[in-house]
Amino acid sequence: MHTYNRVILKLSGEALAGDQGYGIDPNVIQSIAKQIKDVVGLGTEVAIVVGAGNIWRGMAGSSQGMDRATADYMGMLATVMNALALQDSLEDIEVESRVQTSIEMRQVAEPYIRRKAIRHLEKKRVVIFAAGTGNPYFTTDTTAALRAAEIEADVILMAKNKVDGVYSADPFKDETAVKYEELSYLDVLKDGLGVMDSTASSLCMDNDIPLLVFSITEEGNIKRAVEGEKNRNDCEGELLMSAEIMQDAKAKMTKSIEALNRELATLRAGRANPALLDKVLVSYYGMDTPLNQVATVSVPEGRLLVVSPFDKSSIAEIEKAILKADLGLTPNNDGSVIRITIPALTEERRKELAKLVRKYAEDARVSVRNIRRDANDSLKKQEKDGDITEDESRRGQDETQKLTNDHVKEIDSIAEAKEKEIMEV
Repeated sequence: MHTYNRVILKLSGEALAGDQGYGIDPNVIQSIAKQIKDVVGLGTEVAIVVGAGNIWRGMAGSSQGMDRATADYMGMLATVMNALALQDSLEDIEVESRVQTSIEMRQVAEPYIRRKAIRHLEKKRVVIFAAGTGNPYFTTDTTAALRAAEIEADVILMAKNKVDGVYSADPFKDETAVKYEELSYLDVLKDGLGVMDSTASSLCMDNDIPLLVFSITEEGNIKRAVEGEKNRNDCEGELLMSAEIMQDAKAKMTKSIEALNRELATLRAGRANPALLDKVLVSYYGMDTPLNQVATVSVPEGRLLVVSPFDKSSIAEIEKAILKADLGLTPNNDGSVIRITIPALTEERRKELAKLVRKYAEDARVSVRNIRRDANDSLKKQEKDGDITEDESRRGQDETQKLTNDHVKEIDSIAEAKEKEIMEV
């Protein structure tokens, strides 16, 4: 059974009102607090963003002639009231919690500080984010998406008060409304589904944040959502699956470039560079040990390397290892340090090294293109299996090509710079 490590729970203000429709129902908030305690008991770090619809809605005030910014600030204050009520219920059942507000009100809560919030979560304290983003014109849905990105939450749990998921229309008003089992954020935006506002949806989409939608009215649903049980809609689907392939491809391409840099660093260009000795393995107490773990390598002059052993008794083994590495270098051991003078390169040797640079660069390009092929194969398989749509597969392949182009361009730049360095007299 899957359990998320860190979650953002988005609670609407209406969820706290219960059947009475306004204010705070003590029984409801106590039930929610107990469910949160159960989730904390799983070892999951819980942050909460709470709305204010049970007390005040900024949009409603604005529609009645009130200044929109003023109405929104009133809504932010209402979220603080809800947050304090929830904190009180949590503390009453011995769940340690902190309220952090986007607008400072130090007498009742901490100001929002990202690193402090993460530290609280790591200590298994529940963190309740209140006062929205601190700015008018932004909803608490957007706050949830923003805070999820900032604290690197695994998922946003969107608790709905009446419905048990996402429907094509209001199921209480339209009998033909269809419940979606899985959606992408593009579907949400394209079809205008009321999961969350477009700003929040776009923010989640851009940061690859999964969103799970479920009903808060059934006891135990928060824990079920955290454990991944199917009592909710999944709005991560296509986008997250293709994003994971992209992230994996990007990581592998980056490693190909790192490998190229390591190879090129070992090519002697007539200048002293500690990386020339990276492949030297010293027999130290019977074990082959990288040189940089038994000595420091410095460059006091442009064509001179100085190897200073941490243990002077190992200097003979270090000298032997440098010779054995067949780097074309002659170590000079004075008993305390080893000096290595880098000889000037002949024109013929420079051309040989430049040819080697081009070979290493081509190997890196082939590696990157193979990664592109594997990523595209994965996307096509997911499309064939029905896990992602044809459009999502095509977008993924376009993104893979862009990644490939960017990394090949970087390889070309690295190779060109190294070849220029080698050919300089």
